[in-house]
Amino acid sequence: MHLSKGAIYLYFKSKEELFVSVLQSIYTQRFTALSTAFQADDPILVKFEKIIDRLSGLVDREDRLFIRLWIEGFLESERMPTLQAIKTESRKQFHDLLCGLLLEGQRAGVVSSSLDPSATAETLMALSDGFMLHSLVEGWEINPARLRSIFRSGLPELIPHGQGSSGQA
Repeated sequence: MHLSKGAIYLYFKSKEELFVSVLQSIYTQRFTALSTAFQADDPILVKFEKIIDRLSGLVDREDRLFIRLWIEGFLESERMPTLQAIKTESRKQFHDLLCGLLLEGQRAGVVSSSLDPSATAETLMALSDGFMLHSLVEGWEINPARLRSIFRSGLPELIPHGQGSSGQA
């Protein structure tokens, strides 16, 4: 469908409304992609690895537009209450997904019981944000194997020694 610049205002009242609508759509699609990356009966570590793999596929070198919109969304949310509400809800959904998986892992005995699931989810979200920003630099693309390695060795308290997705050391 081709629209003239003026015709877009038949659907949106302003550039801000268009911007918010685009971001809402992207956040919804991306959360759906991450939250459906795994099967309910997958082992917890496989679930995390599948999320990492899906994240890697979503944010690749060709996805600069999303990253630019994502950064702009952070910058503009301070002055746009509707966008701030959307970003807050999106953040809460991702936090709740990660926190739920961490709690599931604790119940299964594969995630350290000494971890605070909420604080750990916050840490994982910050890492995810950092990896997305770094992916803008040549050679720093999000690589699933590298992220899995960082996940396992960079967060040793998360996964008790000797645990892995296959249960092997």
